[in-house]
Amino acid sequence: MGLYIEKHFGKIGGFSTRRSTDEIITMIPYSNLAETESIMQIFVQDFQQQFLRAMPQVACKLPAGEAAGLAILAGIAQGQSMADIDAIVGSAKSQQKEIGRLQCAAGE
Repeated sequence: MGLYIEKHFGKIGGFSTRRSTDEIITMIPYSNLAETESIMQIFVQDFQQQFLRAMPQVACKLPAGEAAGLAILAGIAQGQSMADIDAIVGSAKSQQKEIGRLQCAAGE
C-alpha cells in the first residue's frame, strides 16, 4: 500500500509516514484543499481500477474456511506548518470516506 501511495503522491512532492499499523499519513506541501481534493479523486479512481483488482491475487492467501475483509478509508484536511499535527489528523479522520474494500475468502 505504501508503494502505491508513493507512486501517486511522491511525484508531486508529497511524503508519507506510517502513523500506526493501520494508518498511513500523506502530506502534500504547498497545496490547498481544492488541489488536494482533485489529486485525491485521481488517486481514488486509479486505486479502485488498478490496486483493488490486483490486490486479491497477492494478499488473499488464506487457509481453508477463513475469510477476511479490509476497508480503506481516506480523509483530507488543511494544516499550517505550526499547527498541531494531531489536530490536523483528527480533522482528516472526521471526514474520512471509504475509498475501497478488499474481501478475501479461502482459495482466492
